[in-house]
Amino acid sequence: MCAHEGKDLEDVTMYRQLVGSLIYLTQTRPNISFAVGVMSRYMHKPKKRHMEVVRRILRYVKSTISYGLVYKKGEEYKLVSYCDSDYAGDHDTRHSTTGFVFKLGAGAISW
Repeated sequence: MCAHEGKDLEDVTMYRQLVGSLIYLTQTRPNISFAVGVMSRYMHKPKKRHMEVVRRILRYVKSTISYGLVYKKGEEYKLVSYCDSDYAGDHDTRHSTTGFVFKLGAGAISW
């Protein structure tokens, strides 16, 4: 994603509303947090390509609506963590990105 690629979006209101709703949704859907964070960078002047990506995120959420985490009483859980980084991956600012996730059993508890 780049801030200056593509045609300007004529009506930015819908873009801002959708991204705002997705930001709210990230509280229960950590799997979309990174993508929504990237899309929120373009709130001031979104392009048509940015709106296409937001719609793609919405289609993903719709197709995974029945997914969830279940913690069952009496099972043995193991704490596992993962970390990853990307050196200068942001095309606009050349900033690096680092991410992590802590899992207890099959469910994420921190990310």
